[in-house]
Amino acid sequence: MVPGARAVLRRLVEVGGTASYEEIQDHFAVHPETPIDPKRIGGTLTSIRAVRRRVGPDNRSNLLERNDRRRIDWIEPALLEGLKRAFDLADARPDLLRQKPA
Repeated sequence: MVPGARAVLRRLVEVGGTASYEEIQDHFAVHPETPIDPKRIGGTLTSIRAVRRRVGPDNRSNLLERNDRRRIDWIEPALLEGLKRAFDLADARPDLLRQKPA
């Protein structure tokens, strides 16, 4: 995933799994810890969809789905609970996150 992708995924989880492209863009344009240039949000969202294959229910291939006509991104409800638990665990135990190689 590209830098900032985890923060974007977390934001989608925080807002219930569905957000418009513009909402995500606006949130990260002024984010204090992970600012993402509005021109780069599309690539960030694409990287989330590209790296998580075959994780969805009913043989769906993407973690993050997109309605390009309405410019809305969403996460399947069946996956949302697992992501919430994963982020809660990461908050409680940051030592479990993989570190970059030295």
